[in-house]
Amino acid sequence: MIYSNVQKQILQKLLTKYESSKTYKGENAVTQSFSIKPSDVFKSYEKDSADINEIEDFEKQCRLLESENFVQVDWKYERIAKITAVANEENWNAIRTVLGVKDKNTRVGEEISFYSEYCDDSSLPQIVKDFCKQQVERLGSGKKAEFIQEEAKNIISLLIFILQNKSEILERELSISVLANSKTWETKYKSKVLKILRRSGRFDSSIENCADEKEAGKVILEECNIFANPTYVYFKGKGNIIFENGNILNLSSDIPLALSSSSINLIKSFEIEDSKIMTVENLTSFNRMKNPDTFLIFLSGYHNSAKQNFLKKIHLQNQSKEYFHFGDIDPDGFFILENLRSKTQIDFKSYKMGIPELEKYSVFTKQLEANDIKKAETLISKNKYSDIMNYMLKNNCKLEQETVSWKESL
Repeated sequence: MIYSNVQKQILQKLLTKYESSKTYKGENAVTQSFSIKPSDVFKSYEKDSADINEIEDFEKQCRLLESENFVQVDWKYERIAKITAVANEENWNAIRTVLGVKDKNTRVGEEISFYSEYCDDSSLPQIVKDFCKQQVERLGSGKKAEFIQEEAKNIISLLIFILQNKSEILERELSISVLANSKTWETKYKSKVLKILRRSGRFDSSIENCADEKEAGKVILEECNIFANPTYVYFKGKGNIIFENGNILNLSSDIPLALSSSSINLIKSFEIEDSKIMTVENLTSFNRMKNPDTFLIFLSGYHNSAKQNFLKKIHLQNQSKEYFHFGDIDPDGFFILENLRSKTQIDFKSYKMGIPELEKYSVFTKQLEANDIKKAETLISKNKYSDIMNYMLKNNCKLEQETVSWKESL
């Protein structure tokens, strides 16, 4: 007999109830029965607005299951009241055959075995092993794994690829490499993989100041050299770049340039003639500024791996230079400065981000928001920038760097 989707739904719901019961686990003290209501499958069955033809077809399919001795159908006022499984081991096995599934204990055992293979593999990233251990623990405690096994295989493959990736790759290329489809990563797996990466804790310091999950996901992927689109670093100043193929790029402070992150990896030598090197948080200020004897690099808020590699390459051959960072005069601006220092291990000093600027341009300041206050208090608790943080809190003020770069250029 060929069973319809409706019949299979009925059988699946009854089997799920049975396999979740104390009877299945061998812990029952009384005899249990396993029933569902018609509306568990046909939602509008009990409504007056239900189509009479659909009702008759549903009832016919229930009678056929009853004739096969899978269920007992109880009626009330010429309508089905409940559908009860004919509960014996032979019937449950027959239902599994109809549904094409294995016994729950067998399925759980196979899932535990699947995840266990990854748990002790020393060649795998710790995040992958931790994820698999969590699934084994869930299954062992009677819970379901987070994902069905087919999904889990792809998620694990994606995690391994992302965490072991060393060269720049675009998200669609990642999707093709692991999933053989350019769109599957975005439509089905991206949010699931990022959730695992976020909760691992490895990226906490990088994403603590992100405005939302979308921004946090972008930061995490970029730390792993995975980009939605090619990343470019913008800069202007005097110097020259020699690439591995021998090409030379002469730089001028009058001509801003940009290099893709893949091009940055091909740099052999980077010599800067200016005595000062400065990262600039916002694009408006970067375009406005023409500081003499200063090599300017557009940072765009929290830097990503491409900008980090760029700065490290510069510092490698220009360690005697002075390094500065120019950003917003608010708590987040100083968080960005701290992030820059810690990730690059370069001693960046703040540029025009002090109390004098807040006082000089007080007419342009804005009031602090709740998140600003929280970040200021955090920095004070860490003995970081306490003077200016206390000034901001006391005077309830902050200032955008665009005001400073504009006014200072007049």
